[in-house]
Parts: sequence; C-alpha cells; structure tokens
Amino acid sequence: MLDLAKAKPIDRAKFTGIAQFQPSCFCRSGGISTYTFPVSKKMIQIPPLHRWALIGTVLMQLFSGMPANASTCQQGVPIVVGDGRSGIEIDNAWSGATVAFDAIARGKLIYFGYYDADRWLTVAQLDPLSGVVCRSRLPSRFAGWDSHNSVALAFDSDGRLQVAANMHVSPLVYGAAASSDSIGDISLSPMIGRDEDRTTYPNFMTSADGRLYFAYRSGMSGNGEWFVNVRDGQSWQRVLNTPIFASTGSGSPTNAYPSAFRVSRDGYFHLAVVWRRAPDLATNYAITYARTRDFVHWTDHNGKPIAPPLDPGNSDMIEATGENEGLLNSARVNVTVAGKPIVTYSRYGEDGKNIVVLASPSGGLWRRSIIATAGRQTVAAGGGTVPSMPSFGDLNVSGSAVGSIDIAFPGEPRKRVFFDIKTLKVVDAPKVQAKSVGSHPPNVSPPPGLANARKNSRGIRVEGKAGGAAGSMIYFSQGINRDQARKCTSSQPNACNPPPSPIIFVP
Repeated sequence: MLDLAKAKPIDRAKFTGIAQFQPSCFCRSGGISTYTFPVSKKMIQIPPLHRWALIGTVLMQLFSGMPANASTCQQGVPIVVGDGRSGIEIDNAWSGATVAFDAIARGKLIYFGYYDADRWLTVAQLDPLSGVVCRSRLPSRFAGWDSHNSVALAFDSDGRLQVAANMHVSPLVYGAAASSDSIGDISLSPMIGRDEDRTTYPNFMTSADGRLYFAYRSGMSGNGEWFVNVRDGQSWQRVLNTPIFASTGSGSPTNAYPSAFRVSRDGYFHLAVVWRRAPDLATNYAITYARTRDFVHWTDHNGKPIAPPLDPGNSDMIEATGENEGLLNSARVNVTVAGKPIVTYSRYGEDGKNIVVLASPSGGLWRRSIIATAGRQTVAAGGGTVPSMPSFGDLNVSGSAVGSIDIAFPGEPRKRVFFDIKTLKVVDAPKVQAKSVGSHPPNVSPPPGLANARKNSRGIRVEGKAGGAAGSMIYFSQGINRDQARKCTSSQPNACNPPPSPIIFVP
C-alpha cells in the first residue's frame, strides 16, 4: 500500500506546465503524476511505480462522495408562487451566506450556476416546456461563508458553456463545456495560466460584435490589478499585456472597483470606477469614468484617448471625495437614449448623512445632483462584505424626459425617485403611469431557521439580447456577515448549519 505521507510536495511555481487535474481524475505529464487535494489544495508528486496503487487508495479511502463530472436529469418540482402562477424548483442551494448566483437563457433552455446544498459548485439546465432539470456537480467546493465567491456563466461563439466561481484572492476556478448546449462534459482548467493565483470578481462579457471577454482582479483589496482575456476559438488570450486598471496611484497602492461590465446600445462598455487605498471600505477616495469597445482602446466621455492601465490621474474624474467620506464601491452606469452616460453612487453629504448622487458629463466637466438623503448616517468602514449599506437599483432612463431609480437606506422604506434626465434634478412622479402586468412579486417563503433571512431575486438574461429577460431566479440566504462563519446560538440554533434553500425559476 502506498504511504501518502511520504509523497514529495511539488512547488506549483515550478510545475506550471503540468495540468491541474479534477479530483476524480489522474493524469500524467512527462512521466510524473500529480493530484491536487481539494481541502488543502496541496499538490503531491507520485512515483510512476505507485501510480495505480494511488488510484485505489485515494479514490476509495479519501474521496468517496466527490462529484462525478456527469449530469443527472429529472422532472423539476412545481412551486406555487401566487397570482395563479407556478415556478419550477431547480435544486436546493447552500443558504449560509448571500452569494450572487447566475442564470442565462440560450435557445429554448435556461442554465443556472450556484452552490448546491452540500456547497459544491453546480450547473443546472432547465427545459421550461417539459420542466425537466439536469444538474452537474463540478469539483470545486465553497467554504460556505464568503459573499465574494460569486458565480458567473456565459457562452462562447460555438455555444459552449463557460463558468467561473468560488474565488476570493484564491486560485482561479474556471470551466468550459466540451460541446455546445451541454453541462455533462464541463472540465476545470487554467484560463491563461498566469496571474491566476489570487483572483476575485469573475466577469464574462459579450461585446456588440459577439466576442466573449473575461475580466477579473488579480491581487487583493487596496493592491490589485485587473486583467481581461478574450475567447479565441477554444482558447483564451490576454487582451493586453498590461492590466486595464493600475495597482498604484499617486505613488501609493490603489485598487479599482469597476461598475458592472455591460455593453450599451452604442456598443461601448461604460464604466464607473471607485478607487480604494486599502482593504478598509473607508479608504475609497475617488470615482472616475471611462468607456471602451474592446478593452484595448479607452476614452473619456469626450472621446479623448486614455492609455491603460487606467488610474485616477488619467481617467475622467467624476469626483475626488477623499478618504473617510462614505464613498461606496457600488456605482452603476446607465446610458440614455441619446447616448449620455449617467452614473449613480453614494457617499456622505455635507451633514454627514448618506446621500445618493447622479452625475453626467456636461461639456468638459461632470454635473452632479443629490437625489436622496438618508435620515441618519450609516458608517461606511471596515473589511469584508459590509452589511446594511445604502443601496440602489439600475436607473430607468428609457423615457425621453423623466428617469427613475429605486433607493433604500438602512432602516428606511425603499422609495422610488424620479428625476429630469437632462438636469438630473428630482421631479414629481408622472401623473399617469402604465400599470405593469404581473407586478406582484412571487409569494414564496424562506426556509425556517435562517439568520437574517434574505430573498435574492435575479433576472435571467437572454444570450445575445441586451435587456432581455427569460424570467427570474429566486433563492434565500442568511444575510451579510462580513464573510465570517456564523455561530449557532440559543436564539439562532441553525445559523452555523442552515437548512438549504430552494432555487426557484419563475417565468
């Protein structure tokens, strides 16, 4: 019997050419076999004579219960969601922490990415017409508490599913299907093979010309760089040899927190970037703007070129707030029908209370307008995912004159604010508003026993259709806890091991 304790550790840096293998797979390169242990992520080198002995020893004794890379299918469970409507239960998910799952529709099928009840990264495929759900576990297991470990899905130009997830200043977890419209043949692998050891914030993006991009941060909060890859056939290439955002600014470490990467009707990715000095949220100090179509060529709002890497000094400055001014890294950008970007962000006002600001370019400057003020100050400080911060939705600027936005300050009712699109000033609500069809939210309840239960609802985007939606995905979780494990107490006996939440598809 092979003694695993005598296996020789491998220096990862010296073996970057050796494949990283799935927990259910043994492979070889140059006569050397390697295996990565899923808990410690320790890679060991196995002598050739012991290779087959290791298969039985490890697979039978150590890795029973690991996921197999195959999909299983069954009829989805109908769920009543109110107003005579029914949804479909896709699976049960881990509910210990609030994490952004993902869903995307392609053709007649819908795909979901999430952590299942046992915390394995899982991809599901739903046929809404038949109600059949297929699921495939991937060999990456969520530790269970970090809200940064979001899930991202996309399709390449050949219809092969792409998935990235389960990372926060940790090795890249990326997988691609081997064939189109399939989830049973997804394998995990490196993407480029460099700058992938300390990754966070996976983002897939499809440009107006159909090219698939992937952006992520390499490094840590307050000292990280952002890279962008582009899909070329069945492989990925770096867009630039340099990062798109700098890791230093004015001689000090800095870190970019960009808004969502979404292409607009004009073919541009419009980005607002909040800049931070250190992991502490209080060190956010400036917000800038830039736009690009290909992540190589960048400009400000007037079309003046910006040479990457972008930093606060060479970008389009919206506001240099300075540190400790309550600036949150939750900025959003929307573009009006006329092509004008409007940026939404939150900071402290002159009286110290939290405010929500709209900003848009006007000539060579940015016009700013305060559209909402909180009743009291919520301190913006600390590390990890900070709970109970001011929040707001996307701007509705589809009309020609009046826009709207939903805003929520901690401890206050959510409200909808209307504003003049040209001046950004708050205006009265339009007297006549079209009644929305099916406006009542789905009536589903969280599992009992969740600490600070939170309902998560995400629109299911449609591949290749900007603004399209194929329904929504609903799931429940325990609230934000600064990415720390919860403890079971007499008042919250299930907080450390909460009941799973159903993932519900609502048409």
